[in-house]
Amino acid sequence: MNAVYAVMTLTRPRRTSVLALFILLLVVTVVFGCSKSEPTPVPVTPRITASEAVAKSKSAMGDLQSFSFELTHDSGFTTLSGSLELTRADGIVAPGGLDLKAEANIGRAFVRVEAVVIGERTWMTNPLTGTWSEIPPEDSPFSFLDPVKLVADILGETQHPGYVLDGDQTSDILIIGSLPAPTFVALVGTVNPDAVPSVTLTLDSDSYLLKKIIISGDIQLEDDPSTIRVITLSEFDKPVSLESPI
Repeated sequence: MNAVYAVMTLTRPRRTSVLALFILLLVVTVVFGCSKSEPTPVPVTPRITASEAVAKSKSAMGDLQSFSFELTHDSGFTTLSGSLELTRADGIVAPGGLDLKAEANIGRAFVRVEAVVIGERTWMTNPLTGTWSEIPPEDSPFSFLDPVKLVADILGETQHPGYVLDGDQTSDILIIGSLPAPTFVALVGTVNPDAVPSVTLTLDSDSYLLKKIIISGDIQLEDDPSTIRVITLSEFDKPVSLESPI
């Protein structure tokens, strides 16, 4: 009996050790198996520099015949002549002209304004009555607006461009930089010459066409530093025919 008991006493720890080792190996196998099934994504290194991407976008946008645009404000507004506080505008840009719709405030009143520019002629609706009339271009609150020049200036003068890591892993290219406020004369007319707002540019990864511009910071003297303007571009080279409204 004593011999059998001694053998049983010596055997149990060995069996326990073997069982513990088996469990440990099983846990390690499961852990490594799970890690292999969900690999950590590795950022793709851009093939060209951010400056080169911006230059390619400028070239691609310069080849366009038409595009649509939309200006919105995540914060703030744009001050126009005639006491207009522009909150939103959208339209179509074509060779020799543009078609524009805008929403603005005059004091506490909300108004909608439309304008068509063809060559040297400008038509605009009365903010209060909505009636169309032809006006001298210099009398238009949008006489400074030139989306084609604006895009060219932004892509030609972006300072210190750098890539933005896109956590959503979209197919777009995001680039951040800064621009002196005078670059935006073709967007807002009058500017604060000392302001240097930051910009985020969204480029199509295949065509390098400019899809979105986010402008953060003051541009005009009346702007709050927290002002954020968003310009969205789309419908590139869509056939467009501009016609006078009257």
